[in-house]
Amino acid sequence: MLVRFTKNAPSAPADTLVCERPDGTTARHDLPRQGILPHDAFHFVVETTLGWRDAFFGHIAAGAAHLSLAAKLDAAKPPSAKITPTLQSAALVECLEATQWGGAPDPAVFAKELAAACRRRRVPPPDISAEDLARVRLALREFGAAWRPLSPGRSLERTF
Repeated sequence: MLVRFTKNAPSAPADTLVCERPDGTTARHDLPRQGILPHDAFHFVVETTLGWRDAFFGHIAAGAAHLSLAAKLDAAKPPSAKITPTLQSAALVECLEATQWGGAPDPAVFAKELAAACRRRRVPPPDISAEDLARVRLALREFGAAWRPLSPGRSLERTF
C-alpha cells in the first residue's frame, strides 16, 4: 500500500494522509498537527519498523476506513484479539510521543510506561526489546528529518 503524508499550508487546519491500496481503493484522513510529527506518522514508523502487519495500518491496508477503525477501537470493551495489536501500537505511540516532548527515558522506565499505557487499554504490553526501541527511535528521527523541511503541498511517500 502506498502511504502519502502531505504537508499542507500553515493556514490549513491539518495535514493529509492518503493510503492507496493495491486494489485501487483509497483511504484519506486529516492529520491534526501536534508540533513534532503527525500522530499517524508515529503509527506508520512503529508498525513498519517492527514489522507489525496487523495493527493500525494493516487494518487500513485490508480496507478499514480510518474513522470506523478509530470508533471500533474506542468501543471495544473488552478488546478482541483481532484489535489487540492495534491497541498495543496505540500504547507504544502514546509513549513515544511523550518522549518527543519530554525526553527519552531509559528502556526500563520506558517499558514500565508502556505497560501502564497497555493496562489502560486492557491489553498485554507488546514484547519490545531495547534494540527494537532504539530502531524505532532512529526511524522516527529519520522520518522527522524528512518531514520537517517539507514545504506546503509536498509529500512523503512510503510503502506499507
